[in-house]
Amino acid sequence: MVEAAPAHAACSLRALIAAIGLVIVLWGAGDAAAQQVPDPQNDYQIQLEPPGPQRLFRLESEQALIERVRQEARNRNERAEFPKRVELGGQGEVYHPGRPWKPTTTFLVPYVVCYNPLYFEEKNTERYGWDWSIFQPIVSTAAFYADVVIFPYNFGVQPCWECECNAGYGLAGDPMPYYFYLPPFSWKGALLQAAVVGGGVAVLP
Repeated sequence: MVEAAPAHAACSLRALIAAIGLVIVLWGAGDAAAQQVPDPQNDYQIQLEPPGPQRLFRLESEQALIERVRQEARNRNERAEFPKRVELGGQGEVYHPGRPWKPTTTFLVPYVVCYNPLYFEEKNTERYGWDWSIFQPIVSTAAFYADVVIFPYNFGVQPCWECECNAGYGLAGDPMPYYFYLPPFSWKGALLQAAVVGGGVAVLP
């Protein structure tokens, strides 16, 4: 019984060595087979280096670009497909089918609005919200009658058929100082004002 133990241990050691050798052989055969069989997904080599100026800024037509893409696909045993091109009749133009949904409509509020002259507008109160408390009725009445007196002059400066735009005015709610808006000088307005005043003096007793 004592002599059988070393023989049994030697047999077990030889079996273990044989099993390890078999595993190594099978492992090497699997690696060799994997190297021999190409993977079609790994045929395409991704360029890791940045392209040079000649490739980055090259000029080519659309037809040349399509042909180059097709040639690169043939080198990889692939097929490059492009959208169908529809020729328009007789003019040589190419029509590409557009997006299928209907065009949408949007409305924009213009920043500049044009209108006819406002001869009796009180800009400080009506446009910018200035309020003189209990004195506001007096200020508005005085401004109205002043506009009535110089109405011929304002009409000569800007007739009613011309347009005025709000370009240059502050927007609603902007903090604007209180200005005295004087009409610009105009010979036409001065002559019309003088004619109306002179006619009124001549007609009225």
